[in-house]
Amino acid sequence: MIIFLSNTYKVFLNFVIDIGILNTMTDETNFAQDLLAKSGISLIDAVRLILNALDSFPQGSHLSPIQFCSKIIETGKRHMRTKEMSVKDGFYLYLGSKSDLRQESLQNIRYLGNRLLKSNPEFANRNFSDLSVLECQMWLSEGFRTPCQYNKARTMLHGLFEFAMRMEWCEKNMVKLVQRRKVVEKEILPLNISETRRLLKTSQTLKKGICFPGTAILTLAGIRPREVMRLEWKDIDLAEGVITIRSKCSKTGGTRQVEISPALKHILEDRKPKINSHVCPTDWKKYWRKIRDTSGFKGCWVQDVLRHTYASFFAKHYRDLPRLQLNMGHRDLSLLRSRYINMRGISSADAKIFFIRIF
Repeated sequence: MIIFLSNTYKVFLNFVIDIGILNTMTDETNFAQDLLAKSGISLIDAVRLILNALDSFPQGSHLSPIQFCSKIIETGKRHMRTKEMSVKDGFYLYLGSKSDLRQESLQNIRYLGNRLLKSNPEFANRNFSDLSVLECQMWLSEGFRTPCQYNKARTMLHGLFEFAMRMEWCEKNMVKLVQRRKVVEKEILPLNISETRRLLKTSQTLKKGICFPGTAILTLAGIRPREVMRLEWKDIDLAEGVITIRSKCSKTGGTRQVEISPALKHILEDRKPKINSHVCPTDWKKYWRKIRDTSGFKGCWVQDVLRHTYASFFAKHYRDLPRLQLNMGHRDLSLLRSRYINMRGISSADAKIFFIRIF
């Protein structure tokens, strides 16, 4: 017993024996048990803890065993978390901190977070500081099957852990070490001239053409769908030949200008809108779906195909990738080369029609 306990404890025992409190080894054991009684730790467990600590005791150390054990305890105290938070509760606080985001971005975070929480309630109720890298990876895999969904959820969870670190709920962002999954991009064929004209014609005839300008901008300027939804007529300058995507409308947050081609200018010149009104009408999403379906794309519409179409025809006609990069709002040329440009089947004559007078 004395072997396992410390020199300090020996001194203490000798003192209490000298003054008559303890007389036997049995008394010593009982006294140790009394000291531990309120802690909920048994004497044997206390011994085991000390032995576990002494397993790391270096040979030749200038510290005594009791000093070494005390140092372990003090180090542990410094690293003990003073704040804890479950992932579930932390997520809703994180969501509340994002109230300044656009509605679509907020909805996306809410959807990904709620789906993750429902996929594994046990992990959701764990504290941030309790989750390991492997558990984060397993959790993402359970909730999101496709590589694209998995990567989106990983981005959301990474942001959530960064928030947790700022709130001092964990020391590290475990999601940083979770690798993104490789997304194999499928070839996206651009629309041909006939398909493009059909899409524009349908939008011109639906609801007296209220969707015609928005469809034309999507098709002939390659602006992102959500950016077009936020566009106002004051952002379109026909005299300068540019459409300004303001920072609050842009996906990336920066302002850019997209040039207006002669074909697009011809369509927009016929419109006489109110200067402070939006280009796209209310219920644009419903109308846009109907335009696609009526044009023969029901059940087979490819996301972002219009940006691919614009980029491919632009590269064929103008052969100026830096100029195209500015119009598309990309950081560099790599995404254009690797994903967007597909000139297979596009003739120089068709590319000229696309930008000069398609309609």
